[in-house]
Amino acid sequence: MRQTFDESTDPSFGPKHVPLIRQAMASQGLDGFLVPHEDEHQNEYLPAANDRLAWATGFTGSAGAAVILKDKAAVFVDGRYTLQVRDQVDGGVFEVRDLIEKGVPGYLEEALGAGQTVGYDPRLHSPEALERLRAAKKEKKGKRNLRGKLPNK
Repeated sequence: MRQTFDESTDPSFGPKHVPLIRQAMASQGLDGFLVPHEDEHQNEYLPAANDRLAWATGFTGSAGAAVILKDKAAVFVDGRYTLQVRDQVDGGVFEVRDLIEKGVPGYLEEALGAGQTVGYDPRLHSPEALERLRAAKKEKKGKRNLRGKLPNK
């Protein structure tokens, strides 16, 4: 197989897939869901079948994440991808945020209310990443929960 530079996603992915994610969140009693770029092996470069972030948002860069809440969503990228993300992701669905400056933990701290629960696939997050998320939620007053959920369960 040879490398190609063909686009495999487009900005329509967010409007098509975010409602499906929100349906799954509602059925599991979640207020939000984390979508990392990494796969079960913490790989940076993924086969298309494992690129959950691209499926959810349309973004195909090698570093990023998304947080989908009931009423809003954000995609996080580092400085290399500030132009690419604006071409690939629907800005009406996703707010574009910096992955490094505050990142996902800072966004969760800002966006979640007391008692809200955010789900994640425990196979896709390193113990260190989960610890950073847990530390951020402890800093703000009021209890917030992270709940590991396997897909389709």
